[in-house]
Amino acid sequence: MSESPITILHIDDNEANLYVIGRMLRTAGCRVMEAMSGEAGLELVASQPPDLIILDVQLPDINGFEVCQRIKSNSKTASIPVLHLSASFVESRDKAQGLESGADGYLVQPVEPMELIATVKSLLRIRRAEESALSLAKEWQTTFDSISDGIGLLDEEGRFLRCNTAMVSLLGKPLSEIIGNLHQQVTQTLLSSLEATPFRKTKENRCRESIEVKSNNNWFSVTVDPVFKENYSFAGAVYILTDITNRKQVEAALQASEERFRLLLENVKDYAIFFLDNQGIITSWSAGAERLLGYQEAEILGQPGSCIFTPEDLEQGEDKKEFSKALAEGRAENERWHIRKDKSRFWGSGIVTPLRNETGQVQGFCKIMRDFTDRKQAEDERNQLLAREQEARTTAEAANRLKDEFLTTLSHELRSPLNSILGWIRLLNTRKFDEVTTARAMETIERNAKAQVQLVEDLLDVSRIIRGKLQLNLRPIQLIPVIEAAIETVRPTADAKQIQIETVFDSQAGLVAGDPDRLQQVVWNLLSNAIKFTLQGGYVIVRLERVDSHAEITVTDTGQGISPEFVPYVFDRFRQADSSTTRKYSGLGLGLAIVRQLVELHGGIVHAFSEGLEKGATFKVKLPLVPDSVGVFAVGNREENAKLLPVLKGVRTLIVDDETDSREFLVAALEEFGVQTIAVASAGEALKALLELKPDILISDIGMPFEDGYSLIHKVRQLTAEQGGQIPAIALTAYARDEDREQAISSGFQTHVSKPVEPDELAIAVANLLLS
Repeated sequence: MSESPITILHIDDNEANLYVIGRMLRTAGCRVMEAMSGEAGLELVASQPPDLIILDVQLPDINGFEVCQRIKSNSKTASIPVLHLSASFVESRDKAQGLESGADGYLVQPVEPMELIATVKSLLRIRRAEESALSLAKEWQTTFDSISDGIGLLDEEGRFLRCNTAMVSLLGKPLSEIIGNLHQQVTQTLLSSLEATPFRKTKENRCRESIEVKSNNNWFSVTVDPVFKENYSFAGAVYILTDITNRKQVEAALQASEERFRLLLENVKDYAIFFLDNQGIITSWSAGAERLLGYQEAEILGQPGSCIFTPEDLEQGEDKKEFSKALAEGRAENERWHIRKDKSRFWGSGIVTPLRNETGQVQGFCKIMRDFTDRKQAEDERNQLLAREQEARTTAEAANRLKDEFLTTLSHELRSPLNSILGWIRLLNTRKFDEVTTARAMETIERNAKAQVQLVEDLLDVSRIIRGKLQLNLRPIQLIPVIEAAIETVRPTADAKQIQIETVFDSQAGLVAGDPDRLQQVVWNLLSNAIKFTLQGGYVIVRLERVDSHAEITVTDTGQGISPEFVPYVFDRFRQADSSTTRKYSGLGLGLAIVRQLVELHGGIVHAFSEGLEKGATFKVKLPLVPDSVGVFAVGNREENAKLLPVLKGVRTLIVDDETDSREFLVAALEEFGVQTIAVASAGEALKALLELKPDILISDIGMPFEDGYSLIHKVRQLTAEQGGQIPAIALTAYARDEDREQAISSGFQTHVSKPVEPDELAIAVANLLLS
């Protein structure tokens, strides 16, 4: 019947009835107490009050009607529902007698379980409703009495029908002398000076009437609100009586204070003092403000205080920030440029403080300002001189530093291939080698000589390394040939120190998008460092393996190692471990810095690890793999720098564009490159396709009806990775400004392509996004 079982007391001297009725009630989830006489039942009611009583009429001691009367006459038990259930007293007069004795219901035996349980439920619902109504009435009366103003309800003649305790206290009369009497008579002593009551005007005009009256050195407010019947005829009024003596005294004191303050404002000339309301509207203006800002009081009152702020400060919302800071911190101090009435500017130092009433509520703001323009101009001139001097010094230092860095990097780049050339030449001049070794030596010399030529041609690229703007010639490549070429470059140096180079290559490591020359430079630098810091007879291990979606190159040596304190700085330009290392090993600390720059330009990362000095070091380079679906082929009759266009066979691409012609063009253009396209016309369709079809890449228009591309990518990025939330995305749009591109990238797209777009350009954009 309910979540918490109800308790029912069954009073009946018939054991069979007790059993049958008890079984019905327990089956319905009730807890049942039983008594076989009226007195026993009354004792249980007093000691363990039940939720409901089922009472037989014919009992051995006192009949059920009397038991019911005694229950209902006791205030503690009167609210318990009583249900008569009798097999003997079944006539209508019996039922009438039972109900008149206070019973809430009457059933005759035999009774069906359904009827009994339904009746019990009904009686319990009625009881709960009565309790709720009683509680509500008590709450209303409590609220009514808690109001500090005197409140009374008058009938249409002006007689009191009801009033709260505050009214009784104000009138100083017992409730019996108030209820039923005319309000004019009841309030005559308290409001002796009141000539006409507002009640009559309220009855005539049918609207609220208020009046303030002074009586015996006290002030009172009388407010009368009309009350209407359903047909809008006058039914009476709500009469509100409030003692406003304290308020009147405060108002008088405030008026005197305002007069004194007005006199003060009129005589302060060096300060601009003015007041604003909570909306920032000027409400008061001093003579000093007139002199400093140029506005007369009559023309500035009612204007926003922001009118004295400069346009650039208004654009940044400084006027609103000033109020926010004053509210948060109790005051806001600042110095800034302001504008006078004649549009001239002055440097003003100001303080804004919030004005609060006695309850702490903000009533407005006060702002006090002084003109510090002369001081500001002197400070600006001094700062400008200092800034010009510092700028000149910084420019000179930066120019020298850039020159030194450029020359040092250039020297480093030129020495790298020279090492192999000179090494092999010395070996060939001092030893006899077989034809195979000699041929390998000559091949290495020739290759590095060509690298010298390439380095001379890339001198401008070296300067871009320093500025972080080196351009790479990316293409899908295998890393094993790149690593082997770097090993061949350093092998003469390793052989000279009897250092063994071991290789462990995973032939299935996959392709990376890289510049082979620059990646060879990365591996060469790592190997050179490993050999340089490894003692004679040591070894270096070079590994290539596939780890998830990355190719990982690891170079491990048994050399000097790196102290834990220096590991975080090992890739910083010009950094050396310590002075002793500097003395023992030559170098300018550029190699690893170049490694990090080149690896990061390839979208990878490089880390250094070492357990400490004399424990060797390990360097790991991670480069992103090219997706298996991406290949390249050369088209047309091209020279060495032939344009490469991608093969995107099997790449599933979701296209979103509300323009039918544009959508069909994109489908046709991409299918030429082997793309499997899914084309939809709205953001809603796109989300559904993304969740159901799991495409590899998303191409979306920006300007679309109902929901644009920015909203679409925002919803996509809120999805989990499994749902497609990390799908690579291209914004393809006719909005082609720099700020449009920045907005697209910041919204969640990786690439921005402007319309109109060539098929080749679009395919390359798709391939580059997949490669990255």
